[in-house]
Amino acid sequence: MTLEELAQQLWQASEKKSACRVCLKNEPMPRIICPYGICTTTKNQIVLVCWQTTGFTKAGGKEGYRNLHLNRIIELEILEWHFQKRNDFNSQDSQYKEWVYHI
Repeated sequence: MTLEELAQQLWQASEKKSACRVCLKNEPMPRIICPYGICTTTKNQIVLVCWQTTGFTKAGGKEGYRNLHLNRIIELEILEWHFQKRNDFNSQDSQYKEWVYHI
């Protein structure tokens, strides 16, 4: 899957507020995430901004916001489970430089 195809599928999932299962390179298990958008960071990295509910994490297993490098996603499955946008999502946060899209 190309980065463009991946971005298109993530955008569709975000529009429908569908959760996704993603696998990242060199990680032993998938993550279940709620995709919020794709942007470049102030470090000029292209990331998927998401709320992670379960799965692999170095953050002590807690759910929370994650910025996942788009080029590390090797598998994506859009799930039947739908999510509500969190009230604390801030698309104007200073870590985000330029959005491709966000909910």
